[in-house]
Amino acid sequence: MFAILPDIESHIDALIASSQYNDAIVNILVGVNNHMNLPSAARNFLYYPNFDRQMQNLSDALVAELQPTTQNNLTDNTLIIASEMYPVGGHSRVIADIVREVPSPIIVLTDMFWTFRTTPNRLNWLIESMGDTTIIVLPQLTPWAKCQGLYRLTQQLQPSNILYFNHHQDPIPFVGTLGHKGSRKTLVHHCDHSPSLGNTLNGVQHVDFVKEMAKTCAQHLGKDTFMLPLHVQDRGKKDFPPITGSNFSAVTSGTHIKFARTGEMSLQNIAQTVLSCIQGNFFHIGEIDHEWVAEIKSYVASVGLEPDRFVPLGQVPSVWNTLANLDAHIYIGSAPKGGGRAAIEAQGCGYPLLFFRVDDQGPALGSDSLYASKQLGWSTLAELSTLLVEVGIQHKALSLAARALYEQHYSRDEFTRVLKEILIPGTVIA
Repeated sequence: MFAILPDIESHIDALIASSQYNDAIVNILVGVNNHMNLPSAARNFLYYPNFDRQMQNLSDALVAELQPTTQNNLTDNTLIIASEMYPVGGHSRVIADIVREVPSPIIVLTDMFWTFRTTPNRLNWLIESMGDTTIIVLPQLTPWAKCQGLYRLTQQLQPSNILYFNHHQDPIPFVGTLGHKGSRKTLVHHCDHSPSLGNTLNGVQHVDFVKEMAKTCAQHLGKDTFMLPLHVQDRGKKDFPPITGSNFSAVTSGTHIKFARTGEMSLQNIAQTVLSCIQGNFFHIGEIDHEWVAEIKSYVASVGLEPDRFVPLGQVPSVWNTLANLDAHIYIGSAPKGGGRAAIEAQGCGYPLLFFRVDDQGPALGSDSLYASKQLGWSTLAELSTLLVEVGIQHKALSLAARALYEQHYSRDEFTRVLKEILIPGTVIA
């Protein structure tokens, strides 16, 4: 669970000792980026204790270089620091959920890869969707300069709370703020089962999105963790007409990040399996390119199925609203990578959810608590076929169970209750 990379860690220690702070930050970023993408890293590691120690050392050097915190005139400001944000993706949407609830939210984007600097119009959607929320992009050209700018900004804003929504490999949020005294600091763990910076830092609270991960992190980090529900605004339960035999449609969602284009668990094989078991359509929500859609339709036709029964819907403003208006009865979780937020939306809408369960889970994986009906997990296409044959008979009961899970564990009431515990006592939640 604790990744130790002695060669690059020793090199970074030497860079810090010789005051080459920018190079040290770059090496931390590159070191994590190279390691986290290794097949051996996923689901086997979660923490970088030595990189975290080095980030603390860099933060100490930053404070020594600039002006230390001399007084704690904390304001109601809630500083939410992310590397980047996107129109799709659960992590970005959680930020939007928090912004609606906390006082004086200020979003700071480190722009770690200079995405917004080189293409400023990529920010348009965020500015339009966030209303009056203050959004700041760190404009500096080097990582160390970004840390300096972030530290000065934090000193000016004096936030009561700092929430870290960093990419796994981004050290800037921590180096730039750890030296600021007084604020309550909370890491919102990305929790996609890849190792991430920041988990082992002292004085930083830890938030996970699923019960299993919160328990895992509590055990290994030796401290209490919070489980913040993947809340999605309640848009009501769908009323489903009765199912007759296999005469129903299914739906899934996710971009190319969630689905595979080739291999046994490819989207075309999933589509063929689904359409072979049901009489209706298989809808796909999410952006995948036209060539991929053509490949899927061609493959479906080659096995004797009607290709137009695979129906790509593209990116939609609201997964929940789309599901509510679709002529479908079953939601199939994305595979080989699951989507937690979409699963909550589907179950809140009342869809029984057939979720993908990874066979080789490793010590860092496990999220069955996201699903109302544990018997609906599948790891192979044969298991998916069996579930599709059986699920129609129990549809009404499974639908009620899905909605009940949302109401009990993922409603706004539960979301704001946990959020109040995370923030400094006395913080007013809208």
